[in-house]
This record gives sequence, C-alpha cells and structure tokens, in this order.
Amino acid sequence: MNWINILSRIDKIGFQQVVSIDVIQQAQQGDSKSFSIIYKTYFSACYALAYRMSGNKTMAQDITQESFIKVMRSIQNYQFQGSFAGWLKQIAVRTTIDQLNKDKKVQFVSEPEFESMPTNDLFDINWLEYCLDVDCLLEELPTTSRTVLILHEVEGYSHQEIAHLYNKSESFSKVTLSRAYARLKKLIMIRENKNAS
Repeated sequence: MNWINILSRIDKIGFQQVVSIDVIQQAQQGDSKSFSIIYKTYFSACYALAYRMSGNKTMAQDITQESFIKVMRSIQNYQFQGSFAGWLKQIAVRTTIDQLNKDKKVQFVSEPEFESMPTNDLFDINWLEYCLDVDCLLEELPTTSRTVLILHEVEGYSHQEIAHLYNKSESFSKVTLSRAYARLKKLIMIRENKNAS
C-alpha cells in the first residue's frame, strides 16, 4: 500500500452519484422539486469537499450554501457536456477557493520562494502508508497546503488547473504540495515518537 491508496480512502462517493437528465432539465426550467433532488444528492459531497479544503465547519456550511445558490442561478448554462456532478463540483471548488482567498488567515508562498524549494523528492517516500487517520492529519495542515493536496491527490486536479484557480504559477501548486507532504511527514514522525516513548 502506498500514499495514493491511502489518500484514495477519502470518501468521494457523493460526486459519483448521478441524477437523471430529466431531473436536470426540469431544474433548468425552474422546478423546485427537481432542484431539491439535486441538492439532496450532492449536498454531503459538497460539504465534505469544502470542509476538507477549508478545515472549518462553519465556513464549509457557508461555502456549500453559496455553491448551491450559484448552481441554482447558473443551471441553465449546463450544456450536458461532461458529467453534471463534475460541473457542480467545479462550482463548489471555485466557491471554496474564492472564500479561502477572502480569508485573511490564508498565507500564500511568495513567488521568489518557489525557485529555492526542492520538488523532485516528493514521491520518493512511502511514509504515508503508516498513517491511519489521514483526515485528522490533514486538519493540521495550513489551509492552502491542505487545499492543494486535496485538489491534486484526491480530486485529480493538475498543477496547471490548481494554479489557474489561485491565479498563480504552476510552481505555486508544486511547491505547496511538496510543503504539504513535508509537513505531513513531520507530523507523523512526531506522533510516532510520542507513541514510542
């Protein structure tokens, strides 16, 4: 088992659910019952994603509500190209990033720091296989690190896509991911030392 298998344990089932084309079309025509079906189907998935990215339950609730308001206002723009769940998830991700960008506690790595950060040894370690409670450790990461890690390793976003979400360079995403793994490794070592003593 490696770190990819462990991160894949994080529940993504909510966005794998499917609502019928009829429900989407009726929601596009303003049918509140159909929109309620969409809301009930994807609410938990949106909340879980927002919470994992933000690490804040209250913020995650606000993000989830704001995401569904945006879905309701723009559902007519969904053109049935690609999955509806993927379209909705994009709205939830962008809403979360926007909220995190507004949060004064979010700290970004400055561009000059990118050049001095090593990124080539990130995947040479198998330490994460010893971690049993990934979510608990993720909560201890800085917000930006946690968000980039979730987007890249759990949700499958590329560094380019993450950079676009943050209006940063690709190196921002790579370095932030590298720092996230370095921090997780340190947290695991601290826990292991505590357990050994």
